[in-house]
Amino acid sequence: MRIEYITAAHYRIRYRNGTETDGRDNITLSRQDTEGCTVYTLHAKDLKEPLDLDEAFVVTMETNLAPVRMTAMYMLNDWWTRPAFIHTYAEIPDRTQVLLVETEQEYAVVLPLVSSQYKAELIPGTENALRLRIFSGVEDAGDFSAPVCLFCTAESPRTAVETAMKTMADLCRIPLRKERKMPAMLNYLGWCSWDAFYRDVSAEELQNKAKELQDKNVPVRWFLIDDGWLTTEGMKLAAYHPDEQKFPGGFHPVIEKIRKDSKVSWFGVWHAVCGFWEGIAEGSEIADASCIYRTKDGNLYPGPPHTEDFYQKWYAYLKAEGIDFVKVDGQSTVAHFFRDNIAAPQAARELLQSIERASAQMDHNVINCMGMAMESIVARTMTAVSRNSDDFVPSRGRDGFREHLLQNAYNSLYHNMFYVCDWDMFWTKQEDASMHALLRAASGGPVYFSDRVGETHAEVLRPLAYENGEVLCLERSLLPTDDCIFRDPLQEGVLKLHNYGRCGNERTGMLAVFNLTDAPQEYTASSSEIGELDPNAHYVIYDWFAGKTVSSLNGTLEPDEYRWYLFAPEGKHMAVFGRTDKYAGAAAVANWQEDEDYDRILLKEGGPFAWYTQYGIRSVTVNGIDRTKDVSCSEGLCTLDTGDHTPAEIIVKFDK
Repeated sequence: MRIEYITAAHYRIRYRNGTETDGRDNITLSRQDTEGCTVYTLHAKDLKEPLDLDEAFVVTMETNLAPVRMTAMYMLNDWWTRPAFIHTYAEIPDRTQVLLVETEQEYAVVLPLVSSQYKAELIPGTENALRLRIFSGVEDAGDFSAPVCLFCTAESPRTAVETAMKTMADLCRIPLRKERKMPAMLNYLGWCSWDAFYRDVSAEELQNKAKELQDKNVPVRWFLIDDGWLTTEGMKLAAYHPDEQKFPGGFHPVIEKIRKDSKVSWFGVWHAVCGFWEGIAEGSEIADASCIYRTKDGNLYPGPPHTEDFYQKWYAYLKAEGIDFVKVDGQSTVAHFFRDNIAAPQAARELLQSIERASAQMDHNVINCMGMAMESIVARTMTAVSRNSDDFVPSRGRDGFREHLLQNAYNSLYHNMFYVCDWDMFWTKQEDASMHALLRAASGGPVYFSDRVGETHAEVLRPLAYENGEVLCLERSLLPTDDCIFRDPLQEGVLKLHNYGRCGNERTGMLAVFNLTDAPQEYTASSSEIGELDPNAHYVIYDWFAGKTVSSLNGTLEPDEYRWYLFAPEGKHMAVFGRTDKYAGAAAVANWQEDEDYDRILLKEGGPFAWYTQYGIRSVTVNGIDRTKDVSCSEGLCTLDTGDHTPAEIIVKFDK
């Protein structure tokens, strides 16, 4: 960060008794330059009184960083973020976690930081100043030094965000996404009980759903038993075992039966971060004083000094019952639960790292959820998957889809740097099911649905997975193109989203285009908008829904209309699109080898296959059998259905 961007800083200290001081004698701000970023550290000394729990310090930073447009990723509640598209610092929403800034010359990111005891957030500023609120949730006073924010600049907004997140990862000593291990079962198609049964889930209903999926040949490989299975007293957890009325004999009998009678191999259960929504029931069999923390207001939660013991005991029981993974919800409520007891960042680390260590019994197979507050994001050091938006809610309809897409797309800009982004479940029976299915295929994360018994539409799921249930997965989360980052797609223009996948050793780009407004919108796009693609390569564009190649991307979309395009690199003889019946069909290509007059392609699973070539075709074989007569070519686009769903070796020889 260039020094001239911060021209002056002003400080305010607030105490618990309601008094304030201007902080001039107690606070200073120092800077440290790193590669592409500047980190600002707050130094406080001689603090005599207990600090305000929610706003201990306010730092006003005057700046000559002149915004043209900004996108603020702010907490819309305690758990999720969404974007606000703004133009002035005064418009910055309260509780902003990441601020992206477009200037006339470059792009900047302002990132409030989380330290061991304190958390910083951006709040509404002034015409020429940014403002930080810094708090811990407790009144501890004393001398301290803690990083509170960093500034990064770059020639593109995505690069600025990535640099900022990498710098924060170094400061907080947490791994990036590429260093985390994706749970094996999440590479397959899954189903969740929540929208199907809500809290009325039971062993009988799970068996009914498994039978339906088996009868419809839907290759679901994992079940998530969501909220409703627990033994509770009101909104508090009373036992480790499931409700005996719903699950007679525990989980083991129903799990073994479903495994025997269907393709489902893995089972997971949901629980809230502190057991249930309001913690642990007083006097219950699990209220073990050694691993339960009693807050000043008398509530019981798993907590120090032996927090991990609680989760170790619970997960050992669940593992013995046949449970393979957990979904841990409500994670960012920890700051609220332990307010005035344990500092928010400390409480998040204590609970979430205890969960991670205990989950080693399940190979760290965890879906983190309701945990997008920054103290939750930086607390986890092992688990790989985190929910990326507010819930999919079937009853919200078109507006719900638009908001769901908006949150997931823009949250991924920063969340993708640390986690495989979970875009949540969906219903296959809804009018917008195909749009949801495309987004899950393109999301680079888990793919699962939540239809009620009898309501799964198998055809919606076919483009997502192979016959064995394995999902054709892309390499990262779906992201907005640079020209969409600072524009509200609910109000103007189209939303263009990009990702990339592997086609053998080559990279294939993918681009989704959505019109989320109520009026027709024009669009243009190109392969240059996908940063992972080779700028010197030539890409052939395949319009997936039209089933044809196009020379360029431009057109008009009506409201709620959408497109899906593939950018396939052209090799010596051909450009390979892969399985054309799968949204991410290029990922079906396990290997692609080029020789002087032929190409060899190995498909993980056979089926409809397409490529583009400017050469004549001499012959095509599939697994050694001549299939030349079955190839159909028109204007360079060649298609062939290889037949059964086994691996297929395709050799295409060319006339040159």
